[in-house]
Amino acid sequence: MSKLDSYEDALQALRRAVEAARTARPAGDAPLGRPAVSDGGQIDPTAVAFNVFSRLLDSDGLRAALYSLLRRSDYRFVSIFRFKDGKATSVVHVDRENLAVTQAAEVPDTATYCSFVRETGQPFVTADASQDSRTASHPAKDVVLAYCGVPVLQPDDGQLIGTLCFYDLIPRDPQQLDLELLLQVSSAIAQSGKVPAYPRFLLTSS
Repeated sequence: MSKLDSYEDALQALRRAVEAARTARPAGDAPLGRPAVSDGGQIDPTAVAFNVFSRLLDSDGLRAALYSLLRRSDYRFVSIFRFKDGKATSVVHVDRENLAVTQAAEVPDTATYCSFVRETGQPFVTADASQDSRTASHPAKDVVLAYCGVPVLQPDDGQLIGTLCFYDLIPRDPQQLDLELLLQVSSAIAQSGKVPAYPRFLLTSS
């Protein structure tokens, strides 16, 4: 079993720990990141998932943390894309069907739905791009059908660092993705300073 394959077990273990906290929370225990159990004993699934993400980000890095989010859905890919010189490049990438792949193919920035996120600074979601009027003329509409992306913004000036996106080659139900969670994760990623720099082959020589 690979290290990444063990993260689902870690998720389940943390959920069990949170459930146990409903009846016995030692005084002085520090929260994992956000309170996951209310005073009434109700578990907040978004907070639980965010706390799992935060722990993995600190202990195992950004790719492993993103994989924990991907496993909560049936989307195939999760990536962070950055833009430079008219290209969109994945600086972090997970393909659940081939975990050995660490980077998606570089494409023109206009050939990815991340361009919608970049242009508006807002999330962009499509369940089936081939049936979506907003993507009728987009070059990826018959290849990448499902997409959910949010901006990753500099915490100090709000400038775009990149995009955090889930996508697939077949239609997917975006309702399974917790948009509130993705926005919280995007903010945490930006504040962590762990988004990789542009790949060296994109940097222009001085």
